[in-house]
Amino acid sequence: MGKPARYQLKVRHYEVDQYGHVNHAQYVHYLEVARIEALDSLGLSLAEMRKQGYLILAADLAVKYLAPARSGDTLEIVTYVREIRGARSIWIQEIREVESQRVLVTAEVTGAFATEDGRPARTPARFREKLAPLCVPDGAVAPSE
Repeated sequence: MGKPARYQLKVRHYEVDQYGHVNHAQYVHYLEVARIEALDSLGLSLAEMRKQGYLILAADLAVKYLAPARSGDTLEIVTYVREIRGARSIWIQEIREVESQRVLVTAEVTGAFATEDGRPARTPARFREKLAPLCVPDGAVAPSE
């Protein structure tokens, strides 16, 4: 069983909307950056996948906004893979405000492996092996882990 990846960032003033909190669309960017950083940490960068003839695409994204973040807040994005089956992978993510540990956003992202021409492809065994350190079954992640 693997462990979630963790990525921190500080909210920049231009990511805040007229209500004084992070605009909802920015969270999608934060989630994507954290997934890419998690892949990079495993030696499975997007560029490396393309070199081997594959892409990983976000096929579905479900986001729950629970509480706002504000300019200057430091956020931690926790990312892990719940399941890999065929061409599909399910990524679970959570954004917390670091100081209070308050959960701000939760997300479930369905990733799809595809060939360069966009056709779905089973996740190559070598990619599954590299993703193994991020694979955590449901219920195995403690909130403060």
